[in-house]
Amino acid sequence: MANFAERLDLALNKRGFSGAQVAAALTAAGIPITRAYVSQLRTGKQTNPTLGVLRALAECLQVSVGWLVGEDFLESGTVDDLQVRAAAIGLSASGLSEGSLTVLRGVIELARQAEGLSEHPRSALEIPQAAVLLTGSQREALGERLRALRLSVRMTPEEVESALGKGVTAVEAVEDGRIAPAPATVERLLTLYGVTTTPAREYVMSLARGEREPAWYDRSSVPVWLATTAALEQRASLIRTYHTQFVPPLLQTEEYARAAISVAGLDYLGQTTADAAVEIVLARQRLVYADEGPVVWAVIDEGVLLRSIAEPHVLLGQLDALISQAKRPNVSLHVVPMEEPAYLPRTGPFTLWRFAEAFEPDIACSHAIDSEVLITDPGSVEAYHQAFTKLSVTTTTRDETLDLLHAHRERVAHGFGGFSSDLSGKNGNRYFPNY
Repeated sequence: MANFAERLDLALNKRGFSGAQVAAALTAAGIPITRAYVSQLRTGKQTNPTLGVLRALAECLQVSVGWLVGEDFLESGTVDDLQVRAAAIGLSASGLSEGSLTVLRGVIELARQAEGLSEHPRSALEIPQAAVLLTGSQREALGERLRALRLSVRMTPEEVESALGKGVTAVEAVEDGRIAPAPATVERLLTLYGVTTTPAREYVMSLARGEREPAWYDRSSVPVWLATTAALEQRASLIRTYHTQFVPPLLQTEEYARAAISVAGLDYLGQTTADAAVEIVLARQRLVYADEGPVVWAVIDEGVLLRSIAEPHVLLGQLDALISQAKRPNVSLHVVPMEEPAYLPRTGPFTLWRFAEAFEPDIACSHAIDSEVLITDPGSVEAYHQAFTKLSVTTTTRDETLDLLHAHRERVAHGFGGFSSDLSGKNGNRYFPNY
């Protein structure tokens, strides 16, 4: 069985750490050691590290304490007090003669047989799998997100460490971005913090695995449900959305967005100021205007155009923006008429995302009062698809949409109180894009 020095040297080499880097990381995490001490440990000149140093080394190198001292049968990432004591026994055997070691191994084998454990634990000198080393910005973004999730469930760092098992992770060091936790540890943290839906977990795990660079929605001020929605929007190739109360957020002007947030309340976006909430809306819209942006297929109820949530000049600005957006090649805007609508779904606003990867299934999203409800069940997603299809074949055509927007603009500009959109006789040849 490989000794501690060999395993420490292997882990340092495989993870790409120098002795100075490890010493700096441990010192920053509250375990002050020197580069010379790390060098002595990896060459076997020092053989008696404290349990605190062992735990910190294991966390930094993304291995278990048991693996580091040669106890291969200990499961990586689940060290508890009993396992740490077993690891300490392994350390205490350092320096014994071969005869004494043979006797000790015999005693351990008898004890394992008595407790029904396997006779020959895995002993190959192989380092456990770990995540790609994270950059400083990735560590900071991940730590910020994990801290926000911990605070949302009102747990202290000590309570988290106790729940996961002592030695599994240094919570404060992770949250400060000083240490990158192993992906398995992040999975356990998400479960502990109540993040159970697959899209939300994958949003965080993609950062923990180093698969993407941090984005604006990784800020802790953006709730995880909204960050997940924004991340899905960024990856989508086609966005189908239906809204009954407001212009879709992806198509709102800044002033209209401020008015909509004022009416709906700041809780809708989880922010404390209107400026912060508006900033989120505008950040989401950048993808619509990107060169490689998705197709946005929006259906709105005509009541959205009739609802006066702001001063006339704000509504006029929003109508002008919709007229301009409706002419964009990647935007398809349609209206459900107030007069004799052919179909109205039994639901509130919702969105469907389709992705470029053929193997990735569509995801539906029901826009709830203060969050988004993500729907991944194929049958439920298909029900939303059917509802959107029925809406699409009974709404205004592209040309009719522009006519209707201009008519509403005239109404607002001249201060008319009522309006009736009589589109009878125009519905025989509805515009139905081939998306």
